[in-house]
Amino acid sequence: MVGDKCGSFVVVPQSLDKNIINGTLSDATTYAETTAAAFRRACEKVRETISTVVKPTLGSNVARALLDLHPVVPTFYCLVKTHKLPSSVAHQDLSANEIKVRPIVSSCGGPSDRLSWLLLQLLSPLLHFVGAHIVNVERFLFSLSECQVPSGAAYASFDVVSLYTNVDNSSAIESVISLYEQHQSQIPTMCSSADDVKTMINSVLACNVFRFENRFFEQRRGLAMGNRIAPILAIIFLDHIERASLTSGILLYKRYIDDVFVIGTTEMEVEATLEKLNAFDPHVSFTIERPDNEGYLPFLNIKIRLSGGQKEYVWHKKAASVNILVHSRSAHPQFIKANVVRNLMKTKEKLCTATDVGVERKIARILEENGYDGNPTTTATWFPHSTSDGIPLILPYVGDRAARAANEVVKQAGLPIRLVFRPLPTLKNLLTSTQIYEAKCPEPDCQYCIEDKICQLRGTVYLIKCDGCGERYVGETMRPLRRRLDEHRRALINPSSYPSESFSRHRTLKHTSERAPTFKVNVLHRHLTQTLERKIMEAVEIRRHNPEINNREELRDVLRLIS
Repeated sequence: MVGDKCGSFVVVPQSLDKNIINGTLSDATTYAETTAAAFRRACEKVRETISTVVKPTLGSNVARALLDLHPVVPTFYCLVKTHKLPSSVAHQDLSANEIKVRPIVSSCGGPSDRLSWLLLQLLSPLLHFVGAHIVNVERFLFSLSECQVPSGAAYASFDVVSLYTNVDNSSAIESVISLYEQHQSQIPTMCSSADDVKTMINSVLACNVFRFENRFFEQRRGLAMGNRIAPILAIIFLDHIERASLTSGILLYKRYIDDVFVIGTTEMEVEATLEKLNAFDPHVSFTIERPDNEGYLPFLNIKIRLSGGQKEYVWHKKAASVNILVHSRSAHPQFIKANVVRNLMKTKEKLCTATDVGVERKIARILEENGYDGNPTTTATWFPHSTSDGIPLILPYVGDRAARAANEVVKQAGLPIRLVFRPLPTLKNLLTSTQIYEAKCPEPDCQYCIEDKICQLRGTVYLIKCDGCGERYVGETMRPLRRRLDEHRRALINPSSYPSESFSRHRTLKHTSERAPTFKVNVLHRHLTQTLERKIMEAVEIRRHNPEINNREELRDVLRLIS
């Protein structure tokens, strides 16, 4: 599993993980079991919206690009809130009820994924008109510096409890549409009316069906984390609540998603604002945190203290944070390690109004825990070759010596490229998966998923071996692998209908008087989303395996890439 916020690598028994997820899904007010037919209906609604709303305004090409003919079913998983694990109990002894998690519906590749991307482009500019919204700590500090704070001012932070699952979707949509209509002339609308936007949002939110252990569920209330537009809807929904709740006694009110920093003229103003916020919607609850004994109040990655009208702030990291950086011994280029440390030091300097001994010790401890005894920013380093407007060339990073040598060759050749070294997958990359409980193929009697579920994989390079004669074929596809393999099977069964297919030629030449042979498939590479990347790996595998079934035209075209 992956830790929430910190992204740490969390190891738990699968039985405990399943208990946590099943416990989350047992909340009947939020989730309910449904059927595959509900998923198909959601897909149809998205297709209808693209056809009736997107196509008339943005054209056939855009509509075609947004229409996914082979969407995947979203999956459900949980992120462990490691910062909320109880310190009084050994972590291995915790029960499922004691582990707090953040539920995620992974919608990548789902039916509404592309349409939600379009909505993200349309709605993101509206955040400029949400007064409380901040995008980072720098914008917060700018707003704080502009605020005149009297000596008797009170300050606190608010936090919204389980915001996403408690959002009233209808109210959120109306808030977004109202803001869109107010500022329609000030943002790029792509010729989309407010009614068009509302229809698209409804279609995206209707895609609330997901799968866990091959059972279908739907989210009945709130927004699903994992949906592209969920943060925007949540931010604007809270803006609607805040506009009706804030009073003139509030001097500063800034919010990052669901974390709020508020300054009021008096303690009573802060309390009154909290009461108004909590009275607006029965499902939305705000909690409050006050300054500590020294007057400091944590917010984002700083601690703020207001005293006598003066503002102080220092860099801050929660005590529960795991303090993970790129380790000094990790397989990353030296310049990346230097940049990690340099950025940490710059952030600390930027977020401190004065030198703080506690902060300096904390930074030193973090660097020491990650193997940085000296200062790597002073070590002589190198940077990848890059030209203006250069084409990215991504190479695997296998060591500093090899990377330097490749960098020197590219630099001397004067190639118009931007060299990028990609570190090899980490243990977390290799061992964590949102599909871990979907290993069983949902298709009855699937001919391809013999040992592993492969039929729904996209972005693959694959090797086929004919069961009749042992000859091989190497291919690639971005579509679900099943679709491409079915085409090969149909060409074997009825070669006259697919005259240009390699398998038609193979059946005609090798198995003329026999029944169409079966074949076995082995996935050589997966999750290659870039066409050029797949073509290159296909060319590499063709040279490696020298397949007999590929026709000459395929071999010539693909080998040209690596010749």
